Amino acid sequence: MRSCTLLLALACAAPSARAATRWTDVFDTPVDAARRRPFEWDGLGRALDKRCWSARDGALVFDTREAPGDPVGLSFVTAGLTLAPSPAFSLEVGFRHVSGAAPRPAYECLAYLRWAAATPGTMRVLVVQYDATARELVLYNADRDELRASADLTGGFHAVRLVSGGGQAALFVDGQPAGAPVTLRERKMTDSEAILLGPVTGGDKPTLHYEYDYLAFADEALRPGEGAWDPAREREPVGRGGSLLGALLDHPPYPGIKVLARQAGRAAIDRARPDEMVRYEAVRGRMPAQLEVPFYTYPDQPGPSRQNVYRSAYPLRCDERRQVAVTMLTRGIDDTREGFMDYKLWYRVSLDGGATWRDEKPLVQAGDGYSPQHPIEPVYIGKNSFCFATIPPTLLLMSNAEVFLPSYYAPLGPDGKYYNPLNAFTFTWVVGLIGRWNAAGDDLLWTISRPVKLEGEQSARGADECGVVELRQPGHLLMVIRGSNQPNPTGKVPAVKWQTLSTDYGRTWSPCTPFGTTEGQVLPSPSSCCSLIRSSRTGRVYWIGNVSRVPPQGNWPRYPLVIGEVDEDKLALKPETVTVIDDREEHDPADLQLSNWNLLEDAHTGRLVLSLVRYMGEGHDPAAASGTWTYEIEAR
Repeated sequence: MRSCTLLLALACAAPSARAATRWTDVFDTPVDAARRRPFEWDGLGRALDKRCWSARDGALVFDTREAPGDPVGLSFVTAGLTLAPSPAFSLEVGFRHVSGAAPRPAYECLAYLRWAAATPGTMRVLVVQYDATARELVLYNADRDELRASADLTGGFHAVRLVSGGGQAALFVDGQPAGAPVTLRERKMTDSEAILLGPVTGGDKPTLHYEYDYLAFADEALRPGEGAWDPAREREPVGRGGSLLGALLDHPPYPGIKVLARQAGRAAIDRARPDEMVRYEAVRGRMPAQLEVPFYTYPDQPGPSRQNVYRSAYPLRCDERRQVAVTMLTRGIDDTREGFMDYKLWYRVSLDGGATWRDEKPLVQAGDGYSPQHPIEPVYIGKNSFCFATIPPTLLLMSNAEVFLPSYYAPLGPDGKYYNPLNAFTFTWVVGLIGRWNAAGDDLLWTISRPVKLEGEQSARGADECGVVELRQPGHLLMVIRGSNQPNPTGKVPAVKWQTLSTDYGRTWSPCTPFGTTEGQVLPSPSSCCSLIRSSRTGRVYWIGNVSRVPPQGNWPRYPLVIGEVDEDKLALKPETVTVIDDREEHDPADLQLSNWNLLEDAHTGRLVLSLVRYMGEGHDPAAASGTWTYEIEAR
């Protein structure tokens, strides 16, 4: 690499005789680049702060002008690391201070590591920092500055080697010891195991410039000169990190699923629309975008209210004559932040094959005590809300001719107030709305299922958007539900999808369990929608959703997007069938989203057709790869 090295060694121990795991990241590409080696830095759920970080001349550069900046993060999973409470390892980082001075050393962090200690609820934390004013390295151990050592880290690159063993830590600068070893401490803390570079504190806005030449790791305790390990000499990435998915995406192509095309625009999905969608689209186009509603009362608005109207484009064809369509209303905009606590559902029916439609009206549970103001058992307009839970918003026609509409609602606690145990962005539970035709056959009578609940320790945002399908055994419904691990105060909230089974046409549901494969692998998945669809060509059920190679944090990352066949007996994906529909490409930003799609089966070709906007995140130029894209998938 470069001349001149700085070595940080944490603890001194004899090198192991076993084969070591070693990797070196030479920062030859930006840390958030796609498909880079030895790993894609996962950012611990945060996009790279490009106001202060860049890749320049083969180095990772932190350069800020009167701004705080954020660190770059790497989870142990992505790095392929597993550390014991008192581990043996070596970490080396090439570093140089260029200019400026931090208000405190934690702004100039050469390397920060945290991992689980032996005592439950505690962690080891080691942070090597540079005090440019005093020209000292500072070793922070758990909860205190433990060691200061004179060091001039200006000029050429220097290297920091981190060696842990025997429960001690020590610094080496340019191959020479810097101070005596210190005993590793632990502190009360629960967080993800991770490596961080850059400012690990905030509150000030320094002008500061420093650079990293490389970061290297070995799972042996190697002092300078031991083990034939000299990462400063590497000019290419060495080794590979880990992946939560293992070999799930690395198997030979599955012949039963083939992604035939990715096309710009909506032409393919527009061609796939069935006649009832085409006819209803013309009806939707003539309907007002707002309604004046006289019968809702709110604490802040007792009189008539103007409601924004969002009509699903997916009417359900029940038979030759009857169709059903669903509508969502809110005084806010169709956005979770603005409209969430104001959502309510209406519906309408057609009795002549979609040629004409009856007026829209509130969806109200049958029985005494229910009204537009109290439409279903857990919802009171003005206090909480409910809306369709599938994306796209669709209804399911069950084998008993009943209609099933998954809905999520904002629950109320015993005090009558919104229940949100972790103070998450939103918190919801799912309830099934079940419609059966009345005796005259001209309207639906609605009942509801028992709620499907996920508590905060299972999913920070409860049970959210979902996909539902009736299995081959009549009345058996599989539901796969979006979860979330943000916020995650204990560090134990999983980032997975959840599954539940009904055996009575959606009336009751089994306790939720993580969704995974037939081999028992739980699928890591961000907080995002998913779909279940049965192919009329193959008769099989397919799941479509996001899985993640790195530990998901809340909604991120929403790629890759995959499809796989569901084993209807084991209620799990067959791993050999999992096929990538789309993924982050080299030119795509790290906050790319492949989510919120439309999905149809083309009755003419039998293909599954999916369209979505390849959303590039805020602040990105909408280049050729952004915008709406359509994917044709052949199942056989």
